[in-house]
Amino acid sequence: MSAVEQFDRKFTEQEYFNLLVRSEVKYEFHDGTIVAMAGGKRAHNLAKRNFFFALAELKGPCKLYDSDTAVFIEQLNRYYFPDISLLCGEEEFTDEGGIERVLNPSLLIEVVSKSTVGKDQGEKLEAYKTLTSFKEYITVNSQSLLVTTYYKEDKGLWRIGSYYKLDQSVEIITLGVTIPMSVIYDGVEFEE
Repeated sequence: MSAVEQFDRKFTEQEYFNLLVRSEVKYEFHDGTIVAMAGGKRAHNLAKRNFFFALAELKGPCKLYDSDTAVFIEQLNRYYFPDISLLCGEEEFTDEGGIERVLNPSLLIEVVSKSTVGKDQGEKLEAYKTLTSFKEYITVNSQSLLVTTYYKEDKGLWRIGSYYKLDQSVEIITLGVTIPMSVIYDGVEFEE
């Protein structure tokens, strides 16, 4: 998703929750600043759907959530809506104010475009790293064949992987599985 509108004043969390409950639009919250998000294009939606269903078929111990569930970054007082969230282990989850929020995701997945890749692989990744539960991050490019993975190893070191061929399989270390690139990009047509 890409940012399309930013409000000019600071908001309280309760004002933010009230806005979300009444709105058809998703909004991120950045410590008082509210940013409206645009919907994804066809390639974005197909890649997200393909990845979500591939993960749903695994029936593993982790709980799978889509982009309707926010992730709360308490240390920064931010709320993001990743395309896919997985919680492994005991869930810390709240829905006070009518908005479902995950507090301890293990794996987050974002489908990115030219307009969002900088924010998703920069600001959001750095924010997610403040969560002690957070172990793995995956970005799926909706405009070219490219999946990038980030996995937190011991001592806080991050392993980065890149996949850019249809005959490759994306390693998801948190889950101990691989997902073929051909599954993630099934039916996805890139815009010229």
